Amino acid sequence: MIKKISLIFLFVFLSLTIFSQIVNIEKKRKNTKGFQANIGFEFNIKDNGKQFLELKNSVDIQYSYKAHTLIFLNDIKLLNIDKGSFINNGFQHLRYNYTIKDSSFITLEAFGQYQYNEQKLLQKRIISGGGPRFAVARKKNFSFYFAPLTMYEYEQLSDSLLSKTEFVRLDSYTNLYFKINDIVSFNHILYYQPRFADFSDYRISSEAGLNFNITKYIGYKVGFAFDYDNQPPENVQNTFWYFNNKLVLKL
Repeated sequence: MIKKISLIFLFVFLSLTIFSQIVNIEKKRKNTKGFQANIGFEFNIKDNGKQFLELKNSVDIQYSYKAHTLIFLNDIKLLNIDKGSFINNGFQHLRYNYTIKDSSFITLEAFGQYQYNEQKLLQKRIISGGGPRFAVARKKNFSFYFAPLTMYEYEQLSDSLLSKTEFVRLDSYTNLYFKINDIVSFNHILYYQPRFADFSDYRISSEAGLNFNITKYIGYKVGFAFDYDNQPPENVQNTFWYFNNKLVLKL
């Protein structure tokens, strides 16, 4: 057991991470009732000519009672480059769900979020929106959800105080989950966010992961994801990806 835990910490230490611009809320959902809180700590390192060190602390809280579910997320990251400059990245997200006739096919969602990402010149992004979420398939070992939401987005870039935009976007996503056995499960989440006034301006985010239940209170995840922005800010690349190992403490 001690050897297994040591290997897990080694994987966490060797993780590669690049930040995503679309916040993945689906992977934070829990399917149980009542109150739950998770606390996660990560240390990631990458060297490609420059050394990147990342510290991350995440807290997610969910309360579910009958047809009502409230989710609060707070995520903070600190990136150090070549033992010099620091880059901050984080968000706060609040989401409310109401499932019609409790555990039925349709759930109504409303959400709000504040986000910043210095690496992508994002000084702040404020979004709010809502819409329906459909349970296309929901079995014990398999589930598939689809949601065509609408969101308002206010964005201010850090390169200039005049770099402000306001858009209305489609915030659509799918969530696929497959439980392989009692220890291992697979999930894939896909986001697509085009601007209603111009569908050539869009973002795509995809994340796939394998989850391992080590004990009742300790979990481990290995995953791969990419984030694509068709019209990023000037001097910011349009594709970001990461390979991630994560150790999670379940309270």
